[in-house]
Amino acid sequence: MNEWSAQLAAELPQDTGTHPGWFRALRHAGAEQFRAHGLPTRKDEAWKYTGLAALERRGTQLAQGTEAGISPDLTRMAEDGYPVGMLDGCMLDAHIELPAGVTLLSLKAALSCGVSGLQALLESLPQSQQKKLSCDGFTALNTAMLENGMVIHVANGADGGRILLNWSTTVTDTARLFSSRICLLLEPGAKLELLEQFETPHVNTNTSNIVVQAALGEGSSLQHVRLQQESDHTGLITRTEISQQAGSEYGYYGFDFGGGLVRHDLHCSLLGNAAKTSLNGAYLLDGSRHVDNHAKVDHMAPGGRSEQYFRGVAGGSGKAVFNTAVYVHAGADGTEAKQSNANILLSRRAEIDTKPELEIYADEVIASHGATVGQLDEQAIFYLRSRGLSEEQSRQMLTIAFCRTVCDKLADRQLAEAIAQRMLDAMPQADDAGPPDR
Repeated sequence: MNEWSAQLAAELPQDTGTHPGWFRALRHAGAEQFRAHGLPTRKDEAWKYTGLAALERRGTQLAQGTEAGISPDLTRMAEDGYPVGMLDGCMLDAHIELPAGVTLLSLKAALSCGVSGLQALLESLPQSQQKKLSCDGFTALNTAMLENGMVIHVANGADGGRILLNWSTTVTDTARLFSSRICLLLEPGAKLELLEQFETPHVNTNTSNIVVQAALGEGSSLQHVRLQQESDHTGLITRTEISQQAGSEYGYYGFDFGGGLVRHDLHCSLLGNAAKTSLNGAYLLDGSRHVDNHAKVDHMAPGGRSEQYFRGVAGGSGKAVFNTAVYVHAGADGTEAKQSNANILLSRRAEIDTKPELEIYADEVIASHGATVGQLDEQAIFYLRSRGLSEEQSRQMLTIAFCRTVCDKLADRQLAEAIAQRMLDAMPQADDAGPPDR
């Protein structure tokens, strides 16, 4: 453990004893794991391309709660839905009328009410991760700090509609690390759309450590859209754990158009027959931004379907990391799995590291994977220029079309157009020195 991790371990709060015994034991286990191993380092295989030096140089400290405040005004990426403010990882009062069968509570309130299934969901994460040592340091820290967050429960067969989480942090003199836990419990046949928007309107150097856990009952459906457009000095670390029963569907659409240091870990466990998972993402980098996507899909039952489709563009000194793994376990016969990651470099200084992985231990499996890092097609540029466009216009049109394929997967066309416009505004420009030689 380095000096910074040791400092954070010393800042961990003492348990006040006001929570249920099982919850206190959970926090204690997370604290002990963090004190033993600290935060991940480049020596951890999963983090060898992503260092935390920038956070350490800022002297980032643990946030010990938040002042009562009002979520800042944000430009919402969707007009319809139920908006909920998340300030410094803490759920603000939401005066909204939810559909029948939907319960939305702060994590503190949910613990007091004893929401069915919450204990099993929270306890499932550290038990499955405790042997991974420091590579799960942020998860351990999140568990040790477990208090802020929210719980959404959707009853059997209910349609929860769209819930929009507006994440932001308070500007302070010292860089802070905020933790929050989002718990989603979908009963059989339930539906929910979760939109997360990370976009603090004021420049800050804070880091958010968010863990999302979801238990999808038989035949349920969760659509999950995450838009991140933070300032160049802001950090975001997320972990998303999805467990899926038979016939359930999970769709993830992640868009990273900002942020200084961003890391997303996605893990889907297809536990029941014919479960489906679709993971999609687009990331745009310029300046010195760093975005790391790690995805893992475990096919545990027959007839499952999974797709991973990510597109990236890097200019300036931007760096992207993409590591995707699919494991088809024994007995998961008839699985179909697809992996695709394509990237465009616009600068000699930009870097993209991509690594698809596939392991199969079952029969009658259909699987494919591919990863590319290259430049724009010069013949396509020539064609567009011959039709009257400038070289800059031609390159911009081709780059937008390349990434827009992710937006086009969204069923909501209005939302897709809103995100596509943000993508256009955030698209990095080609470096004057040109793309790297290949």
